[in-house]
Amino acid sequence: MKSVSEVINIDNKHYKMIIIPDELFDTIKEKLGDEFIWDYDKKTNRLFLMKKPESYTDFLSGLGKEMWESAGGEDYIKQEREKWDD
Repeated sequence: MKSVSEVINIDNKHYKMIIIPDELFDTIKEKLGDEFIWDYDKKTNRLFLMKKPESYTDFLSGLGKEMWESAGGEDYIKQEREKWDD
């Protein structure tokens, strides 16, 4: 996968706007639809695109489920709340 700077000519220190070529933009719209979200990762120099969810609540529902299960779930939360009373 190419980095953003390989596809689009950007001066990373001075850019305020990038222009996406029509051909690339048409491909993005074809794959993701008219509404999409993008995020640029400075560490990897990559641009991430994803389809805009109809509901952010539904989209984020269950995020971190495995983490909470491995930590003990409701028992962990109960223990933490008991610490507040001390």
